[in-house]
Amino acid sequence: MKKLLFILLFAFSAIGIYGCSQKEYFSNVEEKKQFTEIISASGEMIGIIDNNKEIERFVKQLDIGSWNDMEQLPEDIDLVYSYISYEVIDEPIFLQDGKQLVNMSTLELYISSKGEYIIRDYNQEVETIARISEKAGQFLNALEDLELNKDITAKDILDGWGLDFYVPNSDIEKTDDIENARYYQGETSFTEKELRKTSKEQKIQFYGADKNTLLNEIHDISEIAQYLNGLALDQWEYTDNAPNPEEIECQIVRFMLSRDNKKELKEMYTEILYKSNGNYYIEEIIPGEYSERGEFITHYQVSEEIAKYILSYIENASN
Repeated sequence: MKKLLFILLFAFSAIGIYGCSQKEYFSNVEEKKQFTEIISASGEMIGIIDNNKEIERFVKQLDIGSWNDMEQLPEDIDLVYSYISYEVIDEPIFLQDGKQLVNMSTLELYISSKGEYIIRDYNQEVETIARISEKAGQFLNALEDLELNKDITAKDILDGWGLDFYVPNSDIEKTDDIENARYYQGETSFTEKELRKTSKEQKIQFYGADKNTLLNEIHDISEIAQYLNGLALDQWEYTDNAPNPEEIECQIVRFMLSRDNKKELKEMYTEILYKSNGNYYIEEIIPGEYSERGEFITHYQVSEEIAKYILSYIENASN
C-alpha cells in the first residue's frame, strides 16, 4: 500500500469524512464539500446528510473517544445501517498533481444478540472495528433524529462534483464504488505556493537518535517543498507489522502554524527513521491533540535510497 497522501489526512478523521469531529487545522467545516449517504441493511437508500453543520453534529454524537477497539466482528450480530461518507480532498498539501479527489469511507452499524452496538469503520486503506456506547448506538439507530435530504442521490452530488476518487493502488477492487466512477492515481507533489496556502510559516527539524540534539532545521518554504518532493511518498509501503528498531537513524519533526494561534508554530508530526533486519522503516507519530482517539502512529517501509536522502539533510548540515 503506497503512501500517496500524508497519513496526516487520516489523523484528522476517524477514518474518512469524520474529520470534522477533530480539531480543525485545515478546512472550514462550513465550506467543506462532503455528505453522508445512509443505506439500510437491505440496500435501500434512506437519505443523505448534506448539511455540514448536521454532519458535525452527527460526528460528535459518535463519541469516538469512547470507542473500544475489537480485533474482528463477532458472529452474533445484525447489520442495521451503513453510513457511506464522501469528502473532497481539497487542501493543497494533500493534492496529487494538483487534482482534487474524493475520499470515500463507510461506517456500518451492527447490533449484537446481547443488544450491544458495534461499528465497522473503513476505507480502502484502514479499518476500525469497535464496540460503541449505548448513547452513540441509539443515536445511529434513530434516523428520525437526523436532518435528511431525501430528494437527491449520492450519484447526483458526485456527478455535480465531477471529480475522481482517491485510490491507494491502481488495481483496487471497484465493486463497492459508484457506477462509472473515474479513478486516478498520480504522484504527490508540493509547490511553495501550495504549502503557503496551508501554512504561511513552517519548519522541519532534524535530530539524531533522540531529540536532545538539533542537527539541522529548514524553514524556507521553497526548501521545505524541495525536501518533501524528494521523499518520493508514492514509494512508501504501509506495514501493519513493522519490526522494532535495531538502530534509530534520525528523527524529523514538522511544524506548521496553529489555526487557533496564527503566530504559534505547532508540531504536526514526528517521523522516526530506523533500521531493522537490514531494511529501513519510518514510524510516523501524530500528536494526540489532533485526534479524539489519541496519538496516531503509522509505520512504513522505505528504500535505502529514500533513507539516504533523508539522512543527507543531517550529513550536509554537519559538513
